[in-house]
Amino acid sequence: MGVFKDTDQLYKVLGAMWKEAFSNEDIRKKFEDMNITVHFIVHDPEGELWLFPPGEVVTGKTDKKVIGTFVEMEMDADIAHKFWCDKLNVPLAMAKRQIKAKGPVTKVLGLVPLLKPVKKLYPEACKKEGIPLD
Repeated sequence: MGVFKDTDQLYKVLGAMWKEAFSNEDIRKKFEDMNITVHFIVHDPEGELWLFPPGEVVTGKTDKKVIGTFVEMEMDADIAHKFWCDKLNVPLAMAKRQIKAKGPVTKVLGLVPLLKPVKKLYPEACKKEGIPLD
């Protein structure tokens, strides 16, 4: 069994993390300024997470229209967990196709500085759901 017991738990952790991130004016403003819609597709368990400017988080499928540039990131939930725990060599994971990214390279790379402060919120989100970080 993977890190997340089901899709609901995956949404609780990642959704809560992003909602907390966007409650931070600096993070929300940086994301809004990027004018980007990010779509995370996660497997095992299956799930989707959408980030829309100016800082809206949607879990699951949506008919909401893409705003700005579209970037899609696809990975297994356990790879996502390692990423958010900062225990993943991202270039190697991308080379191995453990993380598949679609969209303009400049926009994908532009997300990197934004993700650093968001990663700090992940341990607390996991703790609330009883998910170990090791």
